[in-house]
Amino acid sequence: MRLFFSVMMAGGFSGCSAQTGDIGSFIHHKGDSLYKSSKVPGIFVGVLHKGVARYFNFGYANPDKKMPFDAATIFEAGSITKTFTAFVLVSVLKEKGISENSSILTYLPDSVRQNKALENTSFLNLLNHTSGLPRLPDNMSLTENAMAPYDHYTSADLFNYLKTAVPKPDGKSNYSNLGMGLAGVLAERISGKRYAELLDEYIFLPFRLVTPANALATAAENKSQGYFGDDRSAYWNMDVMAPAGGLKCSAKEMLGYLKEISAPSNAATKAIVDSLLQPTVQVNARVSVGRAWHTLENKNKPVVYWHNGGTYGFSTFAAFLKGGEEAVIVVVNKFDSNKVSDGLGIAIMNKLIELNNKP
Repeated sequence: MRLFFSVMMAGGFSGCSAQTGDIGSFIHHKGDSLYKSSKVPGIFVGVLHKGVARYFNFGYANPDKKMPFDAATIFEAGSITKTFTAFVLVSVLKEKGISENSSILTYLPDSVRQNKALENTSFLNLLNHTSGLPRLPDNMSLTENAMAPYDHYTSADLFNYLKTAVPKPDGKSNYSNLGMGLAGVLAERISGKRYAELLDEYIFLPFRLVTPANALATAAENKSQGYFGDDRSAYWNMDVMAPAGGLKCSAKEMLGYLKEISAPSNAATKAIVDSLLQPTVQVNARVSVGRAWHTLENKNKPVVYWHNGGTYGFSTFAAFLKGGEEAVIVVVNKFDSNKVSDGLGIAIMNKLIELNNKP
């Protein structure tokens, strides 16, 4: 899971260095150059341009098998998962008639409700990272399970931590995996349903993203291999922190999700999305945070909505423009390669904007 702002602040959405006139040629040129210079195992791009999905592979999803990425190849989405969690929580709160400004304390176990330091923490604070909770809880060991730090952290561990947690909000958006993991837990507790069930109910089924049952065996084989340095890494099987970064999906599924978010197909979805995309806290003159989603604004250009992610095997970037016509997902199957995934994603969004502005 990923800290967001470094690449965005450095690169911004400045003019692109495109030498090619159409989006396909541009992606081929940029992707091939990045693949050769960065020495990552593989790069995969899914792009939506004028409503048409196209996919581009550079290198391998699994170098040992010489297997390229394709639209159905599974990867770890990392912190892009947080945008799914925000959609789920806002949906649950809306259905139950609970304000996002309500204190989360009421909805936590009795043992945690004794901690009045959490009384001023709202659902919105979790969704826009203003809770003052740390990035990770201090009772999570990052050394004991070094390659799978989230896999063995349970709800019991989380609630034990929250019994004595003292948030330190400062009015700014300070990224917290803990906060977004807790957002997913609260959605479960309020709804009485598991996180996976909530994803099905609010996103996968209504957005028509579900993989057909007869394709599951193929999907299991079509799974990209992530890398931590030069070593193969295993997929995380996250426990209670899954809402912060546990999603595994394909580029086709992700583009379908981005298309629905950018142009909701019904009024109920539109109401949720409008809430998610509304800026709630300003990071700087160009960047703001909504509910999980981040915005990037440049004068006389459309607002770009984006989120990135990272696990110990993957670096990812997703972005879109409102309207359902323009979006991108970039996947690099290597840890700590967001300079590649974010940089390519930014360049592609720049090119999409440029092409849309042409007469």
